[in-house]
Amino acid sequence: MIQLAIFKNLLLAIALGVLIGLEREYAKYHQRGHAFAGIRTFPLIALMGALAAMLGQSISPWILYISLFLLGIIIAIAYFLLGEQDRQHTGATSEIAAFLTFFVGMFAFYGELTFAVTLAIVITLILYARSVLHHFAEKITREEMRDTIIFVLLAFVVLPLLPNQWYGPFDFFNPYLLWLMIVLISGISFIGYALIRWFGERGIGLAGLLGGLVGSTALTMHFAQRSQKQKKIYRALALGVILATGVMFIRLLLEMLAVNRKFFGIMLIPLIILSLICAAYAYFFWKKHSSVDAEIELDSPLRLAPALEFGLLFLVVLALIKIAGIYFPKEGIYGLSFLSGLVNLDAITITLAQLSELAFTSQVAARSMLLAVMANLLVKICLVSWLGGKQFRKIVLGLMGILMIIGIGLIFWM
Repeated sequence: MIQLAIFKNLLLAIALGVLIGLEREYAKYHQRGHAFAGIRTFPLIALMGALAAMLGQSISPWILYISLFLLGIIIAIAYFLLGEQDRQHTGATSEIAAFLTFFVGMFAFYGELTFAVTLAIVITLILYARSVLHHFAEKITREEMRDTIIFVLLAFVVLPLLPNQWYGPFDFFNPYLLWLMIVLISGISFIGYALIRWFGERGIGLAGLLGGLVGSTALTMHFAQRSQKQKKIYRALALGVILATGVMFIRLLLEMLAVNRKFFGIMLIPLIILSLICAAYAYFFWKKHSSVDAEIELDSPLRLAPALEFGLLFLVVLALIKIAGIYFPKEGIYGLSFLSGLVNLDAITITLAQLSELAFTSQVAARSMLLAVMANLLVKICLVSWLGGKQFRKIVLGLMGILMIIGIGLIFWM
């Protein structure tokens, strides 16, 4: 008699096969795929994988091997027959997905449920993202492709080879940690950059949201300059800056979450408060001005030179804060955090997250983080005051003033 746990795993295998098959059926009816397999075939393939694994475990592992081999033969024959019927059928996406679905069923039977579900979701997302991926490939430039390849090599080939230990006086240099932080920041920036490349410039509101992931300060300067030339859309430009500033706080939280979860928990409420203020402020401008077109000129975030510049800045900030922690326990860290926030908010964020409770207390780290944020807002205030149009300045400086007041209050509250 089949045990209940095995029966549940078989049902899960079928359900995951249905998920993949549903996407293929959807693609077929919307003329985004061919008729190789659909909502019935994929769950059967997943069930085949589960049953083959079960029989291979209870009788002989050769049953699993032979089943996988037979499935490969069937898929190959179907591929060539479809190619004969439809000369435009040159891809093998559905066939490869079907082959991988066998493993979804196999892992589901073995009780590797999380991996089986993850694999099924990844397969479904890749299949569904066909048009998006093709659109992205069409728009990417030669330089961006080159930078992406270099970044992948440095992240997945060079990074594992670097020693993960501290060097130098005050133990301020760790090659592995330094490059890991470069990869982290470049990766977050690339997410926002890729979204802009995928979706295009569909409005200042969207540009502000995505620009906050790439660089809110650069976007603030760009929109402030535009507000002088395009005075009729000053409200929409101000909306973009407001949204970018709000997303900036979420970006900082993501960086903290990746480096130090405890520090992330400490800073969650203050940064969420500041982000919600931006969201509420933006609400008054959203409906009327979200449809205005906008263009943002952005460099690829995966270029090597800016990544190395960030790494050097991170190294300097880390060394100075460690020295300040020894000779000037509180005042030096506060001052350095404020000065660092004027230049680069990411570097000081990761440094404070790394050193929280190691070189100084969590309270000192939290207050230093908020001081760095206040410094960044001060830079935005200067940019808007210097470059922005009159009406644009009035809207944006109103928000920045509120954020500064709330931020100072949060510093004393921490």
